[in-house]
Amino acid sequence: MFDLALLFIMALAGGMVAIIGFFVILGQRISEPKRELQQKIDNLEEEIRKLKNNK
Repeated sequence: MFDLALLFIMALAGGMVAIIGFFVILGQRISEPKRELQQKIDNLEEEIRKLKNNK
């Protein structure tokens, strides 16, 4: 009986790790385009500052 409970607990823990990993990967994929877009915006703002200072 103890062996069966131990296997169940290990399977439950493994399932929880898999679910948490899935959500972490999903969160990274969702936030990645935002970081790229923010970097492009920052580069454009820096370029605008340089152009204004040259006039």
